Amino acid sequence: MSTGQKKMQQPGRRPQQAKTETQGVQAIVGEYPLASVLIAFGVGLGVGVALETILAEPVMARPTFGQRTELAAEKFGRQMLDAIAGVLPESVAKHITCQG
Repeated sequence: MSTGQKKMQQPGRRPQQAKTETQGVQAIVGEYPLASVLIAFGVGLGVGVALETILAEPVMARPTFGQRTELAAEKFGRQMLDAIAGVLPESVAKHITCQG
């Protein structure tokens, strides 16, 4: 048999082979429907997460607990100074008010 004849015969075999493989997959899905659905769901979820990770914009980093505490303390300190400045004479208050 020549190479040309082999090439002519292979395309005829491929659809039959694909049909047999498809029937095998259908038999497995028919035998294990819940497992098949869960596997398909897991693969879809994994692909979705991977695409979201690739396509998403970077998220701004949240300040750490220490940074949030420092900001809150600074804000509280400014409020206290402003409150104290409200009851002190103007000559003393101008030295403790925030100029920022």
